[in-house]
Amino acid sequence: MGCHGIEEAVHLKGVASYRFVAPKEYLFGGADNWFAKKIHNYLIKTHPEQHRKDMARNILSSPKLCATCHVQFMDKEVNNWGWVKMQDEYSAWLASSFSSQTEQSFADEKVQRCQDCHLPLKSGVDPSADENGRIVSHRTLAANTVIPWVNGDTEQFVQTQEFLKAGKIKVTIEEPRKTDAIQSDFFVEESIRSSIETPSYLYLGDNAAINVIVSNTLVGHNFPGGSTDINEVWIEFRIVDAQNKVVFSSGSIDDDGEIDRQAHFYRAIPVDRFGKHVWRHDLFNMVGNAYESYIPPGKSDIVSFQFTVPYWAQSPLIISAVVRYRKFNNRYAHWVFDSRTIKLPITDVASDVITVPLKYKSPVTKS
Repeated sequence: MGCHGIEEAVHLKGVASYRFVAPKEYLFGGADNWFAKKIHNYLIKTHPEQHRKDMARNILSSPKLCATCHVQFMDKEVNNWGWVKMQDEYSAWLASSFSSQTEQSFADEKVQRCQDCHLPLKSGVDPSADENGRIVSHRTLAANTVIPWVNGDTEQFVQTQEFLKAGKIKVTIEEPRKTDAIQSDFFVEESIRSSIETPSYLYLGDNAAINVIVSNTLVGHNFPGGSTDINEVWIEFRIVDAQNKVVFSSGSIDDDGEIDRQAHFYRAIPVDRFGKHVWRHDLFNMVGNAYESYIPPGKSDIVSFQFTVPYWAQSPLIISAVVRYRKFNNRYAHWVFDSRTIKLPITDVASDVITVPLKYKSPVTKS
């Protein structure tokens, strides 16, 4: 009823900006007696007009419904400071190509609503099914892996992880290209070359930089979205040689669940009026963000990792990059669950791996 009881969105500023109207009860509504319940359900099935009117309001098919909660702000009456903008998935969706209201999508009239991703149609046996036997899934799959994990709801947990790993986020490692690279010692006419790309390799002792590109290809709002102050998204970047010896590492996680502090994070760090970290999600104390990083829909982020190739490394180098997600960071999880040993599940959203040969660069000598 938190959704189905909404009759209209009063405005799009969020923070429960809706008008709620309770449904009209059928006979024996709310009764505990099994016979009374049977009569109640029979009346709904034989006379569904009022039920349909109460449960299928027009606002339910509009993305504005989602804006009533997934747009947030705090004003001076709450924080005794001033108006502060917070989560806003609706505006991010509106500015994306999914809304078909931007210059990037002027040729496509199809709108991809919030409901199309998070409340999709699926096959089901129900009186409300459409002519193709489909009903609306009410799992509202998104990024909350903690609630089903804590509740032991394995099916919801697995489906949430599958939703996160469905290819909406892409990660690509750029192969290093040497300016002095050659494809062959023999002259080959340009018009008959099979490829114009120079080969990828590194020299022992090189000071190298590897670019990792993280792209938000199919998320209809910023990635990550939601409560980015307590969630964690980061890149685990790792380079090992042919003998699996670590050459470089960033974003690794230790046995206590702590992430490398030098990792590249996508998150927000809100602060209060004294510049202190608001880490308990008590956002009524928030006046701004000391750090904020996310990827808008249809955009990419390029992260450069710099390292030196050691002379002991055995060819080839194996370079991997994984975008990892954890609902609740360690500090918040320890506080909210009152446990120093709890380890929340981590989902690998996207990954890529390449191999790069190593070569020995002969020293320059005078002839």
